[in-house]
Amino acid sequence: MTSLKVTSPADSSHSDNAYFPHGPVVSVDWLSRNLDRDDVVVLCASMGDAEKARDSGIPGAFLADLEGDFSDSTSELPHTAPQNLVGLLESYGISTETTVVVYDRQGLMVAPRVWWLLRVAGLENIGVVDGGLPAWSAQDLPTEPLSLPVGGGRINAEPQPELLVGSEGVERAIARSSKAVVDARSASRFSGVDEEPRPGLRKGSIPGSVNIPFTDIADKQGFVKPAAELKELIAKRTHDAKSLVFSCGSGVTACVDAYAAVIAGYDDVVVYEGSWAEWGNPANQKPIA
Repeated sequence: MTSLKVTSPADSSHSDNAYFPHGPVVSVDWLSRNLDRDDVVVLCASMGDAEKARDSGIPGAFLADLEGDFSDSTSELPHTAPQNLVGLLESYGISTETTVVVYDRQGLMVAPRVWWLLRVAGLENIGVVDGGLPAWSAQDLPTEPLSLPVGGGRINAEPQPELLVGSEGVERAIARSSKAVVDARSASRFSGVDEEPRPGLRKGSIPGSVNIPFTDIADKQGFVKPAAELKELIAKRTHDAKSLVFSCGSGVTACVDAYAAVIAGYDDVVVYEGSWAEWGNPANQKPIA
């Protein structure tokens, strides 16, 4: 398997000094040097900004649209995993040995969801561009319209569907002191002060859950915080829980927090697939805090 050189999340200078899987944080410098490698596939994660993403991105990248084929269009819930995830990735030219690097236009908001889906498919040599497209553009690196995937991938890795859980997994986590449910929404949505952006959902949070807004994961420059700082943040908010279930509005920014937990060294990390779109739906009659 090709080793993926990544930015160590413990290094505040964001220079390359570690190899995957010690931290899935890929520096712009590494990507710019390895962009033309045949075994590297770059995905631009998109959610609501597909046209802008297509018009200008990292050269050779393919669009991974969470409002399109990277979510299950037949599901009643938004942004759930595609039914044939492996087949989808293969259509993007991704194989088991491929190094897959994901970025987004925001910096750190959508890319971790696609990265999480790659994990669900069983892929290991994967990472997220630290700082996303803003960091790429800040170094005056070239951009161009995104490419169209040509297929030809072959994935025979062991899938990990257990990385996504339903409401039952959340309820089990609430009942155990060693587990914690972490909500990545804003503090005002978590506390029920703000209305939910999706019509018909109740305000509030999952009883017993804690709040780590996904915006707390990156620093003011848009780079993911060091591993030690993330570990301290997560441990403090979760009261040192060892097993973590991450939720948000629709399972997207929950993956930002899950990404941070993996960087911080947690190995029992899952994402609540339905998130608040399911839990907060009055029809499901879930308890609300």
